[in-house]
Amino acid sequence: MRRYTPVGTLLLLSITVILNAPAAFAHTWNVNASGTGDVPTIQAAIDTAGNGDEIVVAPGTYTWSSQGHTDEYGMIYFETYVGGFTLRSSGGPEVTILDAQYQGRVMFIQAHNDIVVEGFTFVNGVAPGNYDAGGGLIGHLASPVIRNCIFTGNSARQGGGFWFGGVSAPVVEDCLFYGNRAYYGGGVMLVNSSTAGTFTDCVIRNNEAESRGGGLMVHNYNFKIEDSAICANISLDSGGGITVSESEPGIVTHCTISENDADDGGGIQLMAEANIELDCSIISNSYSGGAISLWEGTVIDVENSMFWNNAGGDSIPPGGIDSGNNLVIDPQFCGVVGSGNWKLQADSPCLRRNHPTGFLCGQIGAYRDDCGTVGTEKSSWGTIKKRIRK
Repeated sequence: MRRYTPVGTLLLLSITVILNAPAAFAHTWNVNASGTGDVPTIQAAIDTAGNGDEIVVAPGTYTWSSQGHTDEYGMIYFETYVGGFTLRSSGGPEVTILDAQYQGRVMFIQAHNDIVVEGFTFVNGVAPGNYDAGGGLIGHLASPVIRNCIFTGNSARQGGGFWFGGVSAPVVEDCLFYGNRAYYGGGVMLVNSSTAGTFTDCVIRNNEAESRGGGLMVHNYNFKIEDSAICANISLDSGGGITVSESEPGIVTHCTISENDADDGGGIQLMAEANIELDCSIISNSYSGGAISLWEGTVIDVENSMFWNNAGGDSIPPGGIDSGNNLVIDPQFCGVVGSGNWKLQADSPCLRRNHPTGFLCGQIGAYRDDCGTVGTEKSSWGTIKKRIRK
């Protein structure tokens, strides 16, 4: 007997096959520094790629003079609504360099771009006067994923290494920001967004601001920073590690904020109605300005955190909220002050098993107990991602 399949069943099967099938037109565009790949430049690949595609960039140095797109926006430019694909290196940021040669910024992500950028070093970017922000990377009205990148040697008036503004929500993972300079936000600046940008497993260190936010400045922007280190930054005025203004809510959790320097707020400065939560974090060894500085009308809610050896004071200042389990105690880093080693000794009280009151916060701060590991800049940074809360 001939068997018939109901039309509805056939339609359901067809839809299932379509949904489970790989993207039929996805394409991989290979780019190399010699210009002999599928397309000659990274910019050409961006201008050609479609939804679901992947641009794979080979190891090498890609310069302002070789990449073609060298106008006021930057060496590499994503126009509005250009996206739906991934731009990644095949060898990682240490060997895949985007060098703007001090001629302009490295990259501009214009607006509404669904993209992933992964595995590059952004270096020698200088923001031009028209947008004077984000020497390494600027994003406006955009919410990309930025992963496994290094930002170094960039400068701007705002956000020397990295600037995002407008209604934007970048997801920043496993990135390193060091040696960048700006007037506001030496390493990073976030401005004017009701949606939240997040930084996870990042290191922001050895950046400099002439005015506020040596490592990071946030203005009127919802944000979350977790499992990250903001260390050895300097501001010539205030907010050596972090400056926050007119932002609510802001969350800083499981972070190490150490060896930062500013006259006011060596670790964290809040100004102009800022409101943030600080949880399971360390603020230590600020060279001046105290652990925390609060302007009138600002609030910081602190819980499960440790303070130590901050010149200018370790206490939560008036206006702050002590929600409990905060201690003034040596976190017992592996390295001495100035060594750049903020990993924890095996008997550190920041580890849950050693906490003096037995509090089950998990690990306090960003780094794990791993004094025996010595490696390169990247491997030292990567220990944050491998951190074990115990």
